[in-house]
Amino acid sequence: MGNNLTNIIDDLRLLAEPIPLWWWLIAIAIAVLLYGIGAEILKRRKKAAQTVQQSSDPQIVEDALAELEKLRKTMSREQSRIYATMASGIIRRYIERKFSIEAPCRSTEEFLAEAKESKSLTEKDRQLLGNFLNSCDFLKFACAYAEKEELEKLHDLAVEFVKKTSNQTPKPRVRISVNSGNLSPSKSVNSVALL
Repeated sequence: MGNNLTNIIDDLRLLAEPIPLWWWLIAIAIAVLLYGIGAEILKRRKKAAQTVQQSSDPQIVEDALAELEKLRKTMSREQSRIYATMASGIIRRYIERKFSIEAPCRSTEEFLAEAKESKSLTEKDRQLLGNFLNSCDFLKFACAYAEKEELEKLHDLAVEFVKKTSNQTPKPRVRISVNSGNLSPSKSVNSVALL
């Protein structure tokens, strides 16, 4: 029995020293901080998802037209690539704000495919948008140059698109993820969202 007691004491000596109290306090403080940050992020995402911008908000249209007008001053053959990049960005941001279609981080093909699904844009609007974005892509990626008259036409397409779509109301869309062929809500936060 004495031998057993000695073994237990030896085993206890092999255990690590307890973690100091201040380590626990730091760990708890970090956990509370991370929880607070996570809660704030979720609150902001929820608020953003619930906030559907009104299409009648004239500020969206005014901003796009003002940016396009400011950009008009940079039109020149030498600056045609820069003009196309900037004009495309303005229209993409306008569409994202106006119709809640994710635009800036997508390729033109991906973006036009999503725009095709949107009930907010008419077929004529989608054609006008496609012509504009494809022309911009040609100037951007083919390293081509455009004469001032061609840039004026491109600019007019952008302004026409903004003006034609300024009175349209965005129609909310819902995306539902499909898991194994069954329609079911996914555990992902982004699987069902207003688009």
